[in-house]
Amino acid sequence: MKTNRKIRKRHSAIARDQRLFANSRVWTWEGLTSPVDNKQYTTAERWSPFGWITMGEDLAHHLVNCPRNWFVGVRALCRAQDGKSWMESRLFDLPSYNIQQVENLYHELRADALNAQRTDQVYDLGWICQTWHGKKPEDPLELWHYQYAPAEIIRQVTDNQKIITRMAGPGFSQERYDRWQQVNREYLEDRKRVLEQENAA
Repeated sequence: MKTNRKIRKRHSAIARDQRLFANSRVWTWEGLTSPVDNKQYTTAERWSPFGWITMGEDLAHHLVNCPRNWFVGVRALCRAQDGKSWMESRLFDLPSYNIQQVENLYHELRADALNAQRTDQVYDLGWICQTWHGKKPEDPLELWHYQYAPAEIIRQVTDNQKIITRMAGPGFSQERYDRWQQVNREYLEDRKRVLEQENAA
């Protein structure tokens, strides 16, 4: 007697991709360098049942090279002479976008964030992008973009010590300030050169 065998439906590559990267983030600070090679670095992470885990290079490359729903933020860390610290941010939503194809958006948000501050008060600047899938998550405090910001900055929006401890990165130092000021000068020179070449073409 012939029996009907139950055939499992194959999960599509797209569905697996969406689950894997449904809650992922990538960020960098221009003034922070790796202790390994003293170069600027980028961090890519995804949420798992065990918490946030760092992605390998291949996964990180795939994350930013496919269309996804993104929160995008550019954030400038600032400090006045009296020691008061704050973070100036520019945030943007990009549904169903390949983040690699919107480079000009970063330049615009970066310039806008810096234009709102005295450059001599900025000690670092960086970008952060985070994915979402399905219904857009509610985050009235926009905590997602405080990842790896200094503890004193995060404390301005929440007094939850567990959140602060989990998210906080290094704060102000003269070395970080000097490094970022140099990075910014080099960025502005390169940007000016690129724009001049584009206008001449």
